[in-house]
Amino acid sequence: MEGAKVYVQDASGAWQKATVVAALGAGRSKVRLQAWEGAPPAATDGSEIEVDASSMEGGSLPFQNANMPDDGFPNMTTLDHLHEAAILHNLRVRFFAGSCPYTYTADIVIAMNPYRWFPELFTDEKRKEYLVFDRSNLPPHAYATSSAAYFGLQETKKAQAILVSGESGAGKTETVKILMAHLAQIASSEDSTHIKRIVESNPLLESFGNAQTVRNDNSSRFGKFIELELDKGCHLVGSKCRTYLLEKSRVVGQDAGERNYHIFYQMLAADPQLRNSYGLSESTYTRDTMRYTRLGKSSTDTIEGKSDAARFAHTCSALGLVGVEGDLLTKLLQALAGVLLLGELEFEGDESASLLESSKEKASHVAATVQVDSEGLVHALTKRTLKMRNESVIKQLTPAEASGTKDAVAKELYSRLFDWLVGKICAATKAHGGDAVNFIGLLDIFGFESFAINRFEQLCINYANEKLQQKFTLDVFKAVQQEYADEGIPWDRIEFKDNAPLLELIEAKLGIVAMLNEECVRPKGSDENFVSKLSTVHKEATRYFSRPKLGAQKELQFTIQHYAGSVTYTATGWLERNKDSISDDVVMLLRGSGNALVAEVFAELDPSGSGASDPSAKKSTGSATVVTKFKTSLTQLMETVGQTHTQYVRCIKPNKVKSPIELDNAMVIEQLRCAGVIEAIRVSRAGFPARMTLKEFLQRFQILAKAAAGRSFPRAQSIADPDGTASQAAAEAVASLKTSTDPTAACRSLVAALVPKAKQVEKGAHGSFEVGRTRVYFKAGVLEQLEERRTLLQQAAANEISRRVRGGQARHAYLSWRHAALTLQASQRMHHHRVAFLKIRRAALLLQRKRRRLLSRRLNSALRIQAQHRRRVAMRAFQHARGAAVRIQARTRRNACRRQYLRDLVEAKEQAKLENQVRALQQKLAAQEAAFKEAALNQAAQHGPSAESAEPPKELLDTLSRLQAENQKLRAENEKQRTEISHLKKENQQLRAEQSARGDVLNSIQWEREHKQARGDEAAEGRNASMEPQARRSSSGQSLQGQGPKSPSRSSAVPAPAAAGTTSWLYKPLWNFWQDVECSMIPLIKSGSEVHIKLGANIVMVEETSKNQSLTWMPCMNKADGYRRSMAFYIERPADIGSADNSLGKAFTLRSALTLRYVSLSRTMQGLRLRASGSRPEEAAVFTYEPLAATSMSDGVGLADEVGSAVEHLCFIQLNHDKKLLRLSTDGHVVMQAVQDSDMTIRNTRITASFEQLLTRGCYEIEVEQQHIGITLSKETPLKVVSLVDWPVSKANGPPAVTSGRVHAGDILSSVSGQDVRGIPCNDVLDMIACKRPVTLGFTVGTMGPPPAPGEATGPPGMASSHKPSDHSLGSPEKRKQNTTSSSLSFFFTKRKSAFQAPAADEPARPQTITL
Repeated sequence: MEGAKVYVQDASGAWQKATVVAALGAGRSKVRLQAWEGAPPAATDGSEIEVDASSMEGGSLPFQNANMPDDGFPNMTTLDHLHEAAILHNLRVRFFAGSCPYTYTADIVIAMNPYRWFPELFTDEKRKEYLVFDRSNLPPHAYATSSAAYFGLQETKKAQAILVSGESGAGKTETVKILMAHLAQIASSEDSTHIKRIVESNPLLESFGNAQTVRNDNSSRFGKFIELELDKGCHLVGSKCRTYLLEKSRVVGQDAGERNYHIFYQMLAADPQLRNSYGLSESTYTRDTMRYTRLGKSSTDTIEGKSDAARFAHTCSALGLVGVEGDLLTKLLQALAGVLLLGELEFEGDESASLLESSKEKASHVAATVQVDSEGLVHALTKRTLKMRNESVIKQLTPAEASGTKDAVAKELYSRLFDWLVGKICAATKAHGGDAVNFIGLLDIFGFESFAINRFEQLCINYANEKLQQKFTLDVFKAVQQEYADEGIPWDRIEFKDNAPLLELIEAKLGIVAMLNEECVRPKGSDENFVSKLSTVHKEATRYFSRPKLGAQKELQFTIQHYAGSVTYTATGWLERNKDSISDDVVMLLRGSGNALVAEVFAELDPSGSGASDPSAKKSTGSATVVTKFKTSLTQLMETVGQTHTQYVRCIKPNKVKSPIELDNAMVIEQLRCAGVIEAIRVSRAGFPARMTLKEFLQRFQILAKAAAGRSFPRAQSIADPDGTASQAAAEAVASLKTSTDPTAACRSLVAALVPKAKQVEKGAHGSFEVGRTRVYFKAGVLEQLEERRTLLQQAAANEISRRVRGGQARHAYLSWRHAALTLQASQRMHHHRVAFLKIRRAALLLQRKRRRLLSRRLNSALRIQAQHRRRVAMRAFQHARGAAVRIQARTRRNACRRQYLRDLVEAKEQAKLENQVRALQQKLAAQEAAFKEAALNQAAQHGPSAESAEPPKELLDTLSRLQAENQKLRAENEKQRTEISHLKKENQQLRAEQSARGDVLNSIQWEREHKQARGDEAAEGRNASMEPQARRSSSGQSLQGQGPKSPSRSSAVPAPAAAGTTSWLYKPLWNFWQDVECSMIPLIKSGSEVHIKLGANIVMVEETSKNQSLTWMPCMNKADGYRRSMAFYIERPADIGSADNSLGKAFTLRSALTLRYVSLSRTMQGLRLRASGSRPEEAAVFTYEPLAATSMSDGVGLADEVGSAVEHLCFIQLNHDKKLLRLSTDGHVVMQAVQDSDMTIRNTRITASFEQLLTRGCYEIEVEQQHIGITLSKETPLKVVSLVDWPVSKANGPPAVTSGRVHAGDILSSVSGQDVRGIPCNDVLDMIACKRPVTLGFTVGTMGPPPAPGEATGPPGMASSHKPSDHSLGSPEKRKQNTTSSSLSFFFTKRKSAFQAPAADEPARPQTITL
């Protein structure tokens, strides 16, 4: 028994899967609990408990079905073990398999609501399949039921009926629509308009009879029986509809989370013009303000994917199909609006009710909408006319009674409008003349209900379900009889639960219906008297009736034992609900309405239907109670259904939260019981509850026969044949299995050998089993005992196999140990002999080595002499070549300086000439003035003063004026020339800056060729140099319009804003030194140039703290956390791919400027990750690029307008000969990953890349605002940058780092605030730096010559003039980390100090330094 798969019940009675661990005897077992399919992990999963099965049916735990398919069994009659737990298990498997929501139980279809739509199950092809093929060859479907009904009608000419039942939310309404659409298709006729009218009538009823509840958004609040009428040719020609028990109370009240009927919300969602036509034009009339629509406080405005406004348009269209259109439609909508407006009336007063002042205008509005007299309406609602024998008395109503009358009027008006609409639908869809010969009925009726408080409506619903269950049980009983007859096996009378006594309790002469009607006509009848009389008559007479002994309302409660369980009813207000009457005043008022529709629905009809009013008809109509009407209509329904061949569809609701991935076991089992499925299975299995197909039985239990016959291991026979009496029969059965071709005979001999003789006779006249034509049938407990013996046999076989396996393993271990011992001994002996051999071998080698050393000494002396001679010759040639190169360079620089000197000399001479002419004229003028004054004085002394003598000579004045005019002219020309020279210099400076930024790449190629010609094959590796602080970005669209880069500040780390002609990928701290490269210029970048790689607004860098040196990324300097040397890479050309002129081409490799290692690929679980770990070029990953403009222009017109000229700089970086792109990973790393073409757009900033190249300037300037700098300079002249002081980025309380990414160790301080400081003592330079802030520091890249002109480049793009990367930038990682810093220049607050750095013992002495 151990290992058997069973089911157990927990304390709440819910079923749980389990595996038997041990059988404890006396029906007790120890089991291990297992989780259900699709259920979340529970604390009890895997735990072991003890269970007692002695009280269960058969005295044993129910078994699980073996070989359960992944999608379950489509027909549950094929289950070997068919019981409540097995049904639940099979439904769970099919629900979570997600393949189909339908399951067969014989001819019954169980439809589990999946809470999702399967469009592939309801196509036209599927409908045709169930018309053509046999249902046994197709998966379960509702179409099988509709097809069976249609073909049954064709073959037998007998009416068919399909009964669809289930609780609210189980999918009854949707199932009826599916069946109706299928029947309309297969029975379609030529009149397509009439068929469309029939099909559309069902959604029309949904608008007026369905509402949202807590269980279902589109719940039917009434029952209906639709008769699809067919002619002789089985073509659909018409339909009729009967409705049952509309929930009128919903009109005036809803529970929390529920809505009123859909039509009210549809009317309130219509457009204002249409609302004005039926009296709801006021903007204050909304679903949230009107009383009858706001009580449930539901915010739902979309039902099954359609809004209320869209549904209203569909409803009006469907009404037009049935003839409700134009003025009639307006009258219908006005009457419905009157129902809503009645809810707005409020009353006041103590003993006599009167309208509130605020409600008087509303009352007039109601009267105008319903077209009745306003005063008459108020009178009918606040007063009641009581008719005595000879007189009438008017009674004043209280406010509560007036509100009740108002609600009763609203309910009655809506109910009559609904009945009128059903009549219009029937009249519009009925068959013409005598065309209808037969029909197929569709019954959509409420399922069994049991709530905490069960009212009058629940009694009527459960009464209807009892009637339907009685027919259902009889139909199942007949099906079982037919099955036994088809199999050819005898059967006894089957006992089943007959609910006839319960129906007698309800509908007998002294039953509940009769006594309730009697109490309604009594003058002083009450709910308490009604319950008391029921108790007196039925408490002792039947076991189906009882009274609760406890509870606050026990005087009004009674309990009925229904087939699905006990239900306790509370009879509060039953008499009023049963009477369901309104005052004659209201009836007479509405009969006189100007709205013809309202007057029609309240017209008093005579028995002949003529509409005439007579007392007898009035008395007959008034005496009919709700329960009497319902009983009569139910009796007519059962008579109609009883004349048909009935098909059943049971709808099941899997959970209360409308989830497609959750199934509540207890809820499903309860619905199966209420639907009668469990009882139907019990009836079908009453005679032989266990059954199995012949083939399966032979395959499953022949091992027991072989074991009983002694054809297995020794212990097997005692397990298979515990009595020891079946060995001969088992041997014969095994022989027949090999020779017999008749499976029935083979099964009969096999089961006779396995079932003990005592069991064969003790179960009754027909024995414990029967072998039919296709199956073997067993009495209760027989198949379980066979399964138990089979399980024990399998366990014994498993033990025997494991015993032999363990023996084999032990022998294998022994042989392994023996072989190891022998190997060890052989190894020891081998070692001893080898030691002796090696000793002799070493001695021989020593002798050979000494002999060879003696011979090699003679040869090495000659080789050393030759090497020294060749070295001396090579050094002499090198020094000669080096001197020639130096002389050529000196002569070239001398010639350039001489040409500049001559140009300056000519200009100086011209300037001096002009100045000398002016000075000579001034001296001449001064001499003449002095002579004139002297002559005037002498004349005055001789002749005295005179007017004529006071005036200077005329020729002197003319000369003076001429000289002054000539002087002014010369001054103006001089000033004009100065202005022109200054303007030309400024333009020249700007043109040089722009030309330098644009043509850096092309100049690099030209300078490389000239440099190779001048200096031979020596590679000139350069340092970075910056642009001038006032220089703009290059003309390729990378300069900010009207904004030159300023000094780095605390806010300079913010990315530049995007504008027309401005790239959004730049950031301020590196503007002065780094230049974005256009995609067209990338192939021309010189190999060995220093670049940055940006992806979107992020910059790629080497992870400095990681051992594997992975490539990571960070936002581009947007937190002022310093420039990192790990951001820089040297771009190199693969030797086997690059071009002959040393340009890069499309293919390239990357080498980290920090670690000097190549970027290579590393495969991880997340994909291809990039690491700076390659030590050789062969290990480097080869990349190429694809310009963004070539791939993303289809992304939308106006790409350039979106990002400006930045599109010329953007590209995608991918592996060479591979489609994988460089991409930012969400875990912070940089990976190569394949992406879709649709993702390759500029908006995907994780893959959009751009290059940034270090500008090559011989000199550059930085502007410093902080007090202290953090640069260590040598104290020798020139002042050279020795090292940079690092500022720790992780230090949160320090000032923000302002970085340039340009200053390197080895650069020379050449100027302070524009003044040349080369040759000035160190202390004076320090005083110049400290005297003011901000201060501009000028640096020269590794040169000591005169400072070049502003913006003039002294080296090629991509290199410094004479600063080799091998000295500072390129070198070992240890030396590089010593000479550079992760932040190339950091400013922080420390005291200025001088530090003399003494060299280490193992290092050469370094110059004295000082730290700024």
